[in-house]
Amino acid sequence: MNVKMILKNKGGDVISLRPEDTVQTASAILTTNKIGALPVKNSAEKLVGILSERDIVRGLHESGKSCVDLLVQDLMTNNVITCAIEESIEDIQQKMHNGRFRHIPVIEDGKICGVISQGDITHISIEKAQTEANMMRELAIARS
Repeated sequence: MNVKMILKNKGGDVISLRPEDTVQTASAILTTNKIGALPVKNSAEKLVGILSERDIVRGLHESGKSCVDLLVQDLMTNNVITCAIEESIEDIQQKMHNGRFRHIPVIEDGKICGVISQGDITHISIEKAQTEANMMRELAIARS
């Protein structure tokens, strides 16, 4: 299974931020959409960072309550690890594990076309295990 199949099931809608947005705005978008990270694009629609809940928590630790008034560019991760739409789920899991992050933007033709989360991968893994269990059950019944 690859990234393209996950995006086909999940959809490729990408909610993003601008570097000049405030952390307060980012927090509201994350909460409203029940997501854990947002890609950050510049005015040319180029991916320039990613802001996660973890980045905001770090900002709160470092800046206290004034963190909400900071700009996204002040807290975002600049060196974003991305993946291609044809990459395998195993490759994505390895990238996430090695980098200790839970969200990875998907790039196709130089543009961001989706974001894959650890939750998306877990969901697919559970579905795959259930399908395999059902097949084994059917095979066992057929052999009886």
